[in-house]
Order: sequence, then C-alpha cells, then structure tokens
Amino acid sequence: MQFKKIVFTRVLVILSIIFLASCSSNLNTEEKEEDEEGSSEFVSLTREQMEVINLQLIELKPRSLTIEIPVSGSLDLLPQDKAFVSSIIGGIVKDIKVIEGDEVRKGELLATIEHPNIIQLQQDYINNLNTLKYLKQDFERQNRLNDEGVGSHKEFQKINADYKNQQSLVKGLEIKLKMLGLDVTKISNGIMFSGIPIVSPIKGSISKVNINLGTHVEPLKKLFEIVNNEKLHADFRVYESDISKVEKGQKIYFTTHTSKKEYVGEIHAISAVFEGSQKSLHVHADISNSKKELFPNMYIKGKIIIKSIDVLALPEEAVLVEDELSYIFVKTEKNETEVDKASEDNEEKWTFRKTEIIRGIKSGKYYQIKLLTEIPKNAQIVSYGAYYLLAEMGKGEVEDDD
Repeated sequence: MQFKKIVFTRVLVILSIIFLASCSSNLNTEEKEEDEEGSSEFVSLTREQMEVINLQLIELKPRSLTIEIPVSGSLDLLPQDKAFVSSIIGGIVKDIKVIEGDEVRKGELLATIEHPNIIQLQQDYINNLNTLKYLKQDFERQNRLNDEGVGSHKEFQKINADYKNQQSLVKGLEIKLKMLGLDVTKISNGIMFSGIPIVSPIKGSISKVNINLGTHVEPLKKLFEIVNNEKLHADFRVYESDISKVEKGQKIYFTTHTSKKEYVGEIHAISAVFEGSQKSLHVHADISNSKKELFPNMYIKGKIIIKSIDVLALPEEAVLVEDELSYIFVKTEKNETEVDKASEDNEEKWTFRKTEIIRGIKSGKYYQIKLLTEIPKNAQIVSYGAYYLLAEMGKGEVEDDD
C-alpha cells in the first residue's frame, strides 16, 4: 500500500512538470507572436491615409538598364561649318547686304568692294586677250608657211613662243578675275565691273560683321564670320580608366546648363593622344541641331551608353536609404500578421513590411534591385510614398518608447 502511494506521488509530480513546461512554451509562443506583430519592420495605413499621400504600388519586374560613363565637355563647330570671309584685294566698302543673325545661303551676296585696281585688272585682261587673238592669227599664218617650206623657221619659233607666253598671261588674269568673283565672259565682251562681290562660302548665319559703309579694307582682313549651327559636334573628355569601354558608334546623352532637355549624339572620333597630366582623351560626337537650340562653346554634361542589361529594377523614389542600408516597402499578405486585420474602429488597413535590399547600378531614374530575402510572386512594392511610410514607422517607435 505504501509503495502505491509513492508511485502515485511520483506520477503526479511528473505530470505537474509537463503541464508547467507546456504553459511556459505557450506563453513564449504568444509573446513571440506579439513581438512579431508589433515589430518595427511593419507599418499600417488606412485607405484614407493612402489616398491622402497618393501612395502608389507597383510590381518588381525586369527592366532594361544601361551601363553608363559620366562625361562633360563643350559644343563646337566642325572646321567646315565655320567661315571667316575676307577679300583678296583691298578696296572701299560700297554696300553691305546683311547684319548679324541673318541666315544666308552658300554664294549669297554679303557686300561689294570698289577700287580702281579692280577696273585696271579688267582692262589688262581685255588688252592681253586682244593681243592673244592677234598672236594666234600670226601663229597660224606662220605655221602654214613653215609647213609649205617657204617661211623662216627662226621666225616661226619666236612667234610660237610669244603666242604661248600670251596664252599663259591671259589665263593667269582670267583666274584672278574669277577669284574676285567677276564674270570673265562678260568682261571679254566689253562689260566691266566697278567693284567685286563678297559672297558667303557656306550656308549658315552671320555671327559677326566687322565693316561699315565706306570702310577701307585691307587684303585678307576678316569682313564677316559665318557659322552653321545645324551640325554642331560635342567634344567630351574621357579619362584613362574608362577609355577602353568607349567605341565609335556609341550613343551619348547630354544636357546643357540652360535646359533640362536631353539631347543625343553618336561618337564618330576618339583622340589618339592623352591630354597632359589629366590623362584624358577627347571624344567627338555628331549631334543634330535642326531646331538651332544649341550654340558653340556651351558647357554640356552627359553620359556615354556602354551597354544595356535586363535586371530587376524599381524607380528611385521606391528605394529608401537609412544608415547606409537600402530598403523597400512590400505590401504583406492578408494573413501574414494580425496588424493587417480590421482595427478597433472597423477601418480596414493595409500593412507594409520594410525589407532590406541591395542597390545595383542606377540608370536614369531607376535602380537595379538585388533581393536579400525572397518576396511573394507579384508582390506589391510601394513606388510613391515610401518616405511617408518611413516617417510613420518613426512615429510608432517614439510612441513605443513613451
């Protein structure tokens, strides 16, 4: 009988220990769940709050991002798109047909210059042309006599030399008149000009006028400057560490200080010599300026597109940076936490979890996203309003401390 009492007592003690252990385990589980529900990783908003801050949700999907090299430089003209206009002979400015800013065509009259030497040159041409005609007739006559064996061979040689010398003289005067822009055919027919035309050698706009009416201009003095801004080129500097990535044909996107509009160009030439101590090369890109919004010597800043890659990406406003770590807010499933259920005032709430990620490359307004923890397929990510959620979490932490 005594033995049965001892066994019963021991069984009772064992059952009591098991019961207490079970209670303790349940208590720990409940505390753990409560801790998880009240975790600082979560924040909840009502529909009204979401509408007030215009909170927007998107899915994390692959996007084509570009790997880029940042560059800076300036705009310039190709040598053939900039012209200094001068006269090869001195004279007095008779008239001026253009002012700064005027658009001109190639060959369009800009001004007229007069000088007695211009008239004298035409007279010399006409006189020598007439002499050439006479010598030509004499040469042909002596040539016939020489063929018939009745003429003097020595006389024929002299006339032949005079005729060829005269041909050379007339040809030289003809070239000079053409260089002055005068019509040789009209001059040979007796029509003479008191002045020479100054014409535009290229299509473009007048950027500078250096003369006035009555001005005496010296030979080769710059009278006008003309630029064609339709075909500007961009001159960028690329440093030694990046030059191996740059190739002809790559695209360059850039902006100016005066506008946020983005322009595009294409690399057509890379310098073969490093620039001094900076260890950089000049990279030239063709750009279109048909609307003439860009001007020479403008400072520009841009990027060279090296290649495109397809990666998971989010807009920059969806990515938060806190203590050098990056986060996004992911909408939780309905059954993930009690916080996501209806509140005491029966207002439905949406819960978002602050999730750490790694930021990859940035292209434009998008970041490459590398997940550290798996998120549900088609999970909703906060794109606009993420910083408001972060502020709400901060409020909750302050209230908990109180």
